[in-house]
Amino acid sequence: MPAADARPFDLLEGIRVLEVALLSPDSLGMHLADLGAEVIKVESPPHGDYVRSVGGSHIGGRSLMHLRWNRGKKSVFLDLKQDAGSELFLELARHSHVVVDGLRAGTLERYGVGWERVSAANPAIVYCSLNGTGQSGPYRDLATHGLAYDAYAGLAPPAFREDGSPYVPQTTQVGIIAGALQAALGVAAALVRAQRTGEGRYLEVAQMDCSAGWQATQIDAAMNDVETRYVGMRESVRYQYYRCGDGHHVIFQASERKFWVRFCEGIGRPELIERSPNRQTSEHARGDEELRTILAAIFATRTRAEWVRFFVEHDVPGGPVNEPGELADDPHFASRGMVFEQEHPVAGKLRSMGPPMLVRGQRFAAAPAPEAGADTDEVLGGVLGLDGARLRELRGASTI
Repeated sequence: MPAADARPFDLLEGIRVLEVALLSPDSLGMHLADLGAEVIKVESPPHGDYVRSVGGSHIGGRSLMHLRWNRGKKSVFLDLKQDAGSELFLELARHSHVVVDGLRAGTLERYGVGWERVSAANPAIVYCSLNGTGQSGPYRDLATHGLAYDAYAGLAPPAFREDGSPYVPQTTQVGIIAGALQAALGVAAALVRAQRTGEGRYLEVAQMDCSAGWQATQIDAAMNDVETRYVGMRESVRYQYYRCGDGHHVIFQASERKFWVRFCEGIGRPELIERSPNRQTSEHARGDEELRTILAAIFATRTRAEWVRFFVEHDVPGGPVNEPGELADDPHFASRGMVFEQEHPVAGKLRSMGPPMLVRGQRFAAAPAPEAGADTDEVLGGVLGLDGARLRELRGASTI
């Protein structure tokens, strides 16, 4: 398919979103832009969202978080602390379908563009607040960052140095990812209702709540006095990692008897079937160190790619174990079509992962993340019809 055919998915085509957000809540607007919405990122002059400079990974002086989370958006400078700025925002809201509030609780209300005023200007508006702690509760005004949401939910316990002092281990943060996904789901559902009834909705998503949601089964058990027992995988044998002949690893998951039989027959070792007969399902051969040694020797005879092909051909559960840097070269990952290229005006050529979904007949791509305020004149002129003289007046007053 020619590169010209690549574009955001068209599922939210025709939907306009106003976003006021900093840092990880930016990713809600990313999801909506990926689905085809026009997302206008409203930023405070003269510098805008400082996500452009934070984090440990940069390309061309721009943070990878910014390049990802703000892709596909337009950027408008608008000083909401000025009455003229908040009035312009309300006028934009009259021409929009969604407002994203990605700031600390109460901030947009202080600027005069909270739910009450925005919904009065546009009764069909979907207004979504996404932040760390939510709009209510004793932690409402607690200043936090992403890892705090997971620590709150029990997802990020401390590791300890030899002297017993705690430290933050490497971890994949859940709350900031789950929060944006939950918010995008809510926005999409509320849009359906708003277009059917003409009535907007106020949605509130706290990233702390979303971290807790990842622990919902354990939390439910605790609230109902149900004993939970986690059986670690350290001693498992038939559900375990094994090193391959090329130094890479696979995960082997023949915990059902039928899969164990297929594996043993496939490698020409049928005598191993009765070596570990036991249950029909959930049989890990826990603690059978002799069998573990046998399997380790077997897996060392083939490469990771060869074992994955074996798993496919013999219908045995398992798969490759990758580092993030290896995934782009994984044949399955490459075949799924989720990687796209874009030319950023500052960062240069970028290869990025698109949304983890496919829309049949479409090929995804996104416009590069904008420079702060780059689309101010285009948006205010195109959406609100402001002429050059009015734009110069607003710029002279530092409203834009």
